[in-house]
Amino acid sequence: MNKLIKSIAISSMASMISFSAIAGDEKPYQVVDGSISANAMEGWKTYNGGGCGTCHGKGGIGAVGPNLGQSVTQKLSKDDFFNIVTNGKSGTMMRPHKTNKRVMDNLENLYAYLVARGDDVLGPGNLIKMPLGK
Repeated sequence: MNKLIKSIAISSMASMISFSAIAGDEKPYQVVDGSISANAMEGWKTYNGGGCGTCHGKGGIGAVGPNLGQSVTQKLSKDDFFNIVTNGKSGTMMRPHKTNKRVMDNLENLYAYLVARGDDVLGPGNLIKMPLGK
């Protein structure tokens, strides 16, 4: 009987995981053993090295420019985000970054970092000192 219950539980969990993936609930970052995935860490490095914080504040919390964590999780599609970063946004101070090799090479990573920020998985602080510190 115990084996039957375990088998049903495992089957149910596998179905939920498959449904989640089909439903598009997969996140562009992962949390593994209490640490953020390497791609989101690279996104954090790109954010800080690409000059994003000048307008969008520490960790993208918003300043002159909007809160990027909220933007990518509540307002913008991934394609919209990529387009705005690449081509800028008319009528705003957001300039195009299509000539910024670091940013363009790491758009996916930058997006992963900002989604993790918007999901409140990461705080705005230094990820090297505290990977999941809020």
